[in-house]
Amino acid sequence: MQLTILGSSAAYPRAGGACSGYLVAEEKTRLLLDCGTGVMSNLQKVAALKDVIHIVISHPHADHCFDLIPYRYALIRPSNKALHPHLYLPPGGKKALLKVVSAFNNSPKFFSAYFRVEEYNPEAWLKLGDLSIEFASVKHYIASYAMSICGSKRLVYSADSGLCDELAELAKGADLFLCEATRGNPGDADWGHLEGGEVGALARKAKVKRLMLTHFWPDHDYSQNIREAEASFGKTVEVAEELHTYVL
Repeated sequence: MQLTILGSSAAYPRAGGACSGYLVAEEKTRLLLDCGTGVMSNLQKVAALKDVIHIVISHPHADHCFDLIPYRYALIRPSNKALHPHLYLPPGGKKALLKVVSAFNNSPKFFSAYFRVEEYNPEAWLKLGDLSIEFASVKHYIASYAMSICGSKRLVYSADSGLCDELAELAKGADLFLCEATRGNPGDADWGHLEGGEVGALARKAKVKRLMLTHFWPDHDYSQNIREAEASFGKTVEVAEELHTYVL
């Protein structure tokens, strides 16, 4: 299993970067996890659109889904007209995305004419080629779903989440725990996100093999947060590097 970081910024992309987007490869299966601002550009640097068959969105916040709009326009082009990737949205996702684009297009088929759109059941496993996904509802401002992606290895992606038992349970024994660590200040009352020390402690309790931090504000220095994550985890912590591919 391989993980390529397409975007790792929170809410707005750093200069030349992108918001949340992660490409998982297992055998012939290519899975795009989230598609935030800037992800479409970076995706084309590392993969052909024809190879990306499955897209799964954790929640409909802009930094996790807005590049589905330019992705849709790419699928209109003659060179891509045969492509109809599967787009899996959380419950209520279809309505949420159509509301976003209603400002300039009222077609109920804006996405479904080009993507094969489904809403996943977060209480059931989702089988996608050589991969299977288990979901967990986690603590955020809107419904957000962490994912355990299983193939030859097991990758757990936190999505956006505050500290909660559901995330800790899903992360247990993961080969790689890709976890948001957005909160730059331990005293921040932002309950919908995690701070580095919290992530490290959670990962240690869950006995994950590797911990990778992501979803950072571009204007904040996270060096202290990373040190706190390593101190609470008890070993080296990795930081998601855009356009870098990691082997699990």
